[in-house]
Amino acid sequence: MTEKGSSKASQIKPPQLDDISDLVETMTQEVGEKSAAATKRIYELCDVGHKQNRVPMVCSGKWDVLTPLAKCLTQESGDGRHLACLALNNLSIPTENKRVMALGPCSKDVIGGLCKVIAEDKQESYLCCICLMNLSFLEASITTILQHSPVEDGSHPLAPLDNENSLVRVLEKLLVNSPSASKLGSGKSEGVRWACGLIKNLAKSEENAELFGKTDIPRCVVDNLRNTNAPPSRWTSNSLEDFSLFVVLNLAQWKESRFALAEAGAVDVIKPIMAEGDLQGLKATMACAFLEAEWSDFPEGGAPASKAISDLMTNIVEKKGKDGQYAYGVFKLYTATKAYRDLASSAKAADSGEGESNTKVLATPSAVALCLQIISDLVLAATDDGESSRYVPDAMSAEYSTGALEKMLPAILQVSDPPRKSIQSEKAAGEIGSMLNTYADIAGTNPEAKASAKNTAEQIKNASGSARPILEIAHDLWTQYRKREGQPLDQFISQERGIEVDESGPLDFLPCVSRNGTAECTIL
Repeated sequence: MTEKGSSKASQIKPPQLDDISDLVETMTQEVGEKSAAATKRIYELCDVGHKQNRVPMVCSGKWDVLTPLAKCLTQESGDGRHLACLALNNLSIPTENKRVMALGPCSKDVIGGLCKVIAEDKQESYLCCICLMNLSFLEASITTILQHSPVEDGSHPLAPLDNENSLVRVLEKLLVNSPSASKLGSGKSEGVRWACGLIKNLAKSEENAELFGKTDIPRCVVDNLRNTNAPPSRWTSNSLEDFSLFVVLNLAQWKESRFALAEAGAVDVIKPIMAEGDLQGLKATMACAFLEAEWSDFPEGGAPASKAISDLMTNIVEKKGKDGQYAYGVFKLYTATKAYRDLASSAKAADSGEGESNTKVLATPSAVALCLQIISDLVLAATDDGESSRYVPDAMSAEYSTGALEKMLPAILQVSDPPRKSIQSEKAAGEIGSMLNTYADIAGTNPEAKASAKNTAEQIKNASGSARPILEIAHDLWTQYRKREGQPLDQFISQERGIEVDESGPLDFLPCVSRNGTAECTIL
């Protein structure tokens, strides 16, 4: 009796890390219920009550749990497959594990197994999409994940777009074949929802966006937004609509996929969302800027759009989020600065014959100063002069900030009313012009940004003398930032000096030299 009781107790004893070797052996050598039971124990080792086990299980080097779990994904038995999906999901959460699972020796098996379940439209498809989405939060992995294109052993490799079993084609098929109104919470609707979450992450790179742009995926995500019955104010985080708008935003940043979105009528679908003014409104506003929407498309003369994107730029630079809308890290600085540049382009295009009225909405001193800060941070880091900013220099953001300044020049250089002379404006013009010319001369600055910086510097320097209030205030804010950061304040001051005089004449002379016995002094 005692012996039987002891045996029963051992069966319900919680699994330990030391049990993994035996459990893996059972998973790989047994089938049916025994294999599923072992898989369940592996899952229990990394469930929500045992989060501390997740990294050791994958990264310690003591066991290989990934290969047998990936193999379980190919089982016809629903229990073993389902439990393997749950375990892989939990293991994919820690950052340390993402690199091993997405880029390590077992990555082909893991990604391949997950992709196969999605392709076969199993009920666990949504779990596999979630797992891949978890892995894709490691941005270094997103190209590798989307390039997954399996072929039979001995067969020639196939490009993802040429292979119906590649991940990109599997995701496309899932979205295309989805009923237009799947029952909320059903396996089908959940699969589509989390597939869009995965695509949102994968679309962050230009290479991946180009792949997506050659599929029906852009049309499908636009249709998700077109066909929804829920108003944007009721879209929750991680909802199908939330993910779909994020996909549109990410794809809109890149040329190839931008064309596909335009063909799908994206601008007309997302224009009304801009008026929301919350996270969804911000996403729609930036996407419309990328998609070259008309200035008249932006509500209230573009003022809310300008404020929302400039606030986002500021928050990213200051490494903070916005309460109730987004956390720090959700948006990249290059996304925000590119949106601001494109918004300025739209405003300038609408300014024809109207002076600087539209660009003035964007050219607030704080926004102009922020653009100067982003560019000068890169310049300081590139020239190794003085203390560089604590912010990571961003070449793409510096390029877009330069473009934004050029587009906003009519407003930035607006003369004071009434016109007056200003030493402060002259100093600001000289220092900003010098900084932009230094940026243009940095190795690696692309030709378009170089030309933009030189043109902006020339126009600003030519405008010196008269008071330019926006330029002055922006320069002052930029100077205050550099003081706080301990950056050198003489870095961009021109060494060309004026000539001081007193009653006797000029005070600056070159050294006197003797020529043919006659002393000559040259006035500077």
